[in-house]
Amino acid sequence: MAQVKYLPLYQQVRQQMLHLLADSTWRAGELLPTEFELAERFGVSQGTARKALNALVREGVLTRRQGVGTFVADWPEEWTEGGLWLPGHEFANLPDRLEPELLSCGRAVGSERVVEALGLKRNAQIVLIRRLWRLSGQLVAYDEIALDAVRFDRLDARLIKQHSGRLLKLYLAEFGLRISRQNEWFLAMVGVEEGWIRFTDAVPVLRIERSSQDVSGQVFEWRRIWVDSRRCIYRRNA
Repeated sequence: MAQVKYLPLYQQVRQQMLHLLADSTWRAGELLPTEFELAERFGVSQGTARKALNALVREGVLTRRQGVGTFVADWPEEWTEGGLWLPGHEFANLPDRLEPELLSCGRAVGSERVVEALGLKRNAQIVLIRRLWRLSGQLVAYDEIALDAVRFDRLDARLIKQHSGRLLKLYLAEFGLRISRQNEWFLAMVGVEEGWIRFTDAVPVLRIERSSQDVSGQVFEWRRIWVDSRRCIYRRNA
């Protein structure tokens, strides 16, 4: 018989709150109900409601304003740490609009490099997501995301579309995971060998490899990004 994983009561409340945030019951910037009101809503003590709130504040999902209350923080964005900019716009305060388009989402056996990056056993199953990115309507990049298929057992194309393609929002709302740290590696190259990427031949490409860790320091996402460096600039934010 499979062992049922026990969650402390405050963690159960935290998960319920994440689902309410995901379906926009509470929107970014909105003031949350008081601890007393939350305790009444979820049928728990005020102390349990407070612990759930504290956990979400530590994770950056919520923010507190002294003497005012607890507010919903903005959902994390995939290009917060570094973004793609059109040439001539790289010194602007706001980036140009980036939109993802899902190409595929399925299961596969992880390559040696992927399973090493994710800390998995050899030949472990992974979730493999492939997308393209448009910047102000222009095709500028592709990315490929690898995740542990056991940890992300419910992840499929339907769930990605349900969250409008926003993977970081999905990680947080559906799996309780928020990125706390990222490491990146860069390689300049000419052309790409991956057959699913539709750049023209001999296009100058910046390849970015990125590992993302959760709040406990465990790597849970391995991502490769191919950027058409003729059409855009990658700027890493300080």
